[in-house]
Formats: sequence, structure tokens, C-alpha cells
Amino acid sequence: MAIMITGGTGSLGSYLARGLLGKGYRDIVLFDAYPNYQRVSDLVEKVRVVSGNINNWADIAGTIEEYHIREVFHLAAILSSEAREKPLQALKINVEGTVNILEASRMFGIQKVIFISSISTYGPGVPEPVDENQRQLPTNLYGITKLSCELWGLYYWRQYNIDFRAVRFPRIVNPGRSGTGVALFPSSMIENAALGKFYDVEVGEEYRVPIIYVKDAVGVLLALYAAPEVKTRVYNINGLVPPAKEILQVVQKYIADAPIQFSQSPITPHLEIPLHYDDTKAQKELDWSIGYPLEEMVKDFIDEVRSRSES
Repeated sequence: MAIMITGGTGSLGSYLARGLLGKGYRDIVLFDAYPNYQRVSDLVEKVRVVSGNINNWADIAGTIEEYHIREVFHLAAILSSEAREKPLQALKINVEGTVNILEASRMFGIQKVIFISSISTYGPGVPEPVDENQRQLPTNLYGITKLSCELWGLYYWRQYNIDFRAVRFPRIVNPGRSGTGVALFPSSMIENAALGKFYDVEVGEEYRVPIIYVKDAVGVLLALYAAPEVKTRVYNINGLVPPAKEILQVVQKYIADAPIQFSQSPITPHLEIPLHYDDTKAQKELDWSIGYPLEEMVKDFIDEVRSRSES
């Protein structure tokens, strides 16, 4: 019985694959439209990497049949800034791609689908901390696509008994994070500092976005996957919300001469989501908690970047 990770050679998918291997799972398929073999160079002898598109039915069905897939972690998606620039592509990849995975699960007897959603499914003005019962009225396209996927997944659970499980993550912080957008500044600050590269922080010192370290995100996913059953189908996950200047202060604790500075003309992007979330259900029902508060996150991130640059 194989496990498939869509978007499997991406920044989160590669860490998830390592987490699964660390738990003793061996039959893992990394399904990706554009496999990043460099990112998974340490895994290629331990997993199968398949080039495939979630919008191509033949790719999905062929992979499921050939490798006897029975469980899926569905990570493949385009992120917020790209979704905003390419709305039709966001619909096709994020929504239609998810429905393809769900329909394939129905047709081929997939036992479990773990979906990566986002706190972007909540809009502004929701009472904080936000729990799973609060209204979801996203104002950004990425959140709209993720909410649509949640509803499709819940429909397939009710109608076809697909074991659909999901988590709403804050912004994930990790090495090698690609993409554009000011919300990437926590990853960019730490990575550039670790590599000794100059980085001009676009936002002001007090600007904050909810974040979670990639290894904590993997911990949630492994707990969700391993749970014999779940009481909640879609869990909120609370993250860290440090101001940008605090992140830099912690970076400088480990890299005193980090060439990072704040812009002379910082921008203040409109934050379309709340800052604080109630993840009591995830903590109690999945026995999960944050393992990497800010200092531990920064230190581990720096170690990860430096170990990769040396290899």
C-alpha cells in the first residue's frame, strides 16, 4: 500500500517525505508536475519520483494503478501571489486538481486523503482567536480556492465515505521557499542571513504575519495521518506571530553580522486574515503542539541552510 504526495518535491512535500521515512513508512511516491530532484537528492534512492500533472487524468490514474496508491497527501497548489496574478490557473490547479484527486480516490478506492488548506479561508473581522466554527469569507483568491477545496472534500466524505482530513496552516517558513510576495519575508530573512547574503526587508519592523516552521507543519500532518479516526475534519493550526524586528533580533543572536536591514521606505500590505487561531482541537485530538518556537525555529533553519550549502 503506497502513499502518494502531490507536489511531492516541493518545499513542504520534501520535508513530509523525510518525516514519513523517519516514521518507518517506505512505499512513498512523490508526484510532481516539475520534479525538483535537487531538493530531494537525499531521497531519490528511498522514494519514487513521478512526473505528473494533477490536471491530467491519465497521469493521476496511471500513477495510482502502477504504484497501488491507497493514501494521498494532496499538497500541489499555486500560492497566494501567483493565484492573484493568474486566477484561471488558480482555479484549474487548486480547485480542479483537487477535485481530480478526490474523484480518483472514489474510483480507485483511495482510503485516505490529507489536504493542505490555509488560514486564508478566513477573511478580516473574524473574532480572535479564530476557531473552526467561525464563518469563512475569504477576500483573497488563494483563500477562495482553498475553501472551495475544503467543501469538495467534505462532500466526498459525506457522499462517498472518502476519509478526507485537512489542516488550515499559517504561512510555512522553510529553507528554499520559492515564490514572490512580502509575506515570504520571514523565510527570506533567515535564509539570506544564513548564506551571508544582503536582504532588504520590504515591510516595517512591526509588521506581522502568522507563521509556522516547516517541521512543525510536518508534525501536524503526521499526527493527522496516523490518527485512527478524527472528530474534526478540518483543523485550524495556530502559528507564531512575531513582529519582523523580533525575527531579525533572533537571527542576529546566531549571526551577529547578518547583512539584513529594513527598507528606508517600508510598505504595509493589507493583511486579509486574522492573526490568532484556536488550535485546541488539534492539540487535544491529535496530541500535537508547537515544537519550534521562534528561537528554535531560527536556529534549526540556519543549521538546515548551512548543511545544504556544504553538501
